[in-house]
Amino acid sequence: MNTLAMFLDKMTIGQPQLYANMAVYPLHVQNGHQRPYQTLDEALATKTLEVNEVSENGSVPSLMVHNRGDKPVLLVVGEELVGAKQNRVLNTSLLVAAHSDLQIPVSCVERGRWAYRSRNFDASVTTSHFKLRKVQVENVTKSLRSTGDFDANQRDVWREVDQTITRTGSTTTTSALNEVFKQSEAQLQAYIDAFPAPDAQGVIIAIDGAIVGGDVFDHAETLQALWPKLLRSYALDALERNQQEKQPRSTPAALIDTKQFMTHAQNAHHEIYESVGLGSDIRVSGDQVTGSGLVWNDQLVHASLFSAKA
Repeated sequence: MNTLAMFLDKMTIGQPQLYANMAVYPLHVQNGHQRPYQTLDEALATKTLEVNEVSENGSVPSLMVHNRGDKPVLLVVGEELVGAKQNRVLNTSLLVAAHSDLQIPVSCVERGRWAYRSRNFDASVTTSHFKLRKVQVENVTKSLRSTGDFDANQRDVWREVDQTITRTGSTTTTSALNEVFKQSEAQLQAYIDAFPAPDAQGVIIAIDGAIVGGDVFDHAETLQALWPKLLRSYALDALERNQQEKQPRSTPAALIDTKQFMTHAQNAHHEIYESVGLGSDIRVSGDQVTGSGLVWNDQLVHASLFSAKA
């Protein structure tokens, strides 16, 4: 049993929080070690991290990260970086070593702009929405198998962004995913208010009574720091489905379905690759669950898991 499977095996599932057509199941685990890294937002706030284009001309699938701090910095798949020549999202979760520079794999989520808005990137308050994160994870897995690259397939990313803009009725002159979240913020706020950050190491999310996916971390404080972004990621999809249904269902997934989801994730095929930064990248694929994980020093740092049928 590998590190990810062992970590999931130790997790217990708590009672869900419910709102409208969405349920959030907390996941708990004891790991016994201190958090040895900062999040992207924490490092940017202390000005020990800088993210910019790889050169003056830039490169769509790559950005450069400069970590001047004493701790590694965790960047999570789907986290959005806004500014510079165009907005991008992370293709995979990774750790940037302390006092190092690292070129990272990203995808564009603003294809109508290629001009400097700022010299450096800021972190957005969102990640890619659930459907796009799933596309990214699955495409990167295919790319790693075929070429060894962390390529999320830019055409597929743009297609999903365009579809989301259409589905939500958003308007954006640069086809920016960030604008979808901004224009949906008033409606998303009800979900944000309903789901405070859980005191847990992970979550499983159900929408319309079916498990769609989840995120797990080694520490509750990491989940809590990233919760506003992750919650918006799932809530945007819940909001879309809620608006499409004349009679939206609010019944949560049965607890047995949640346990089965975790079991499927443990028993799925796991492939291990060298991470872009510190540690190892784990790819999860199966008939029921797909996903990815980041392991460092024999500890799971983060994993994103998606129902294969969602």
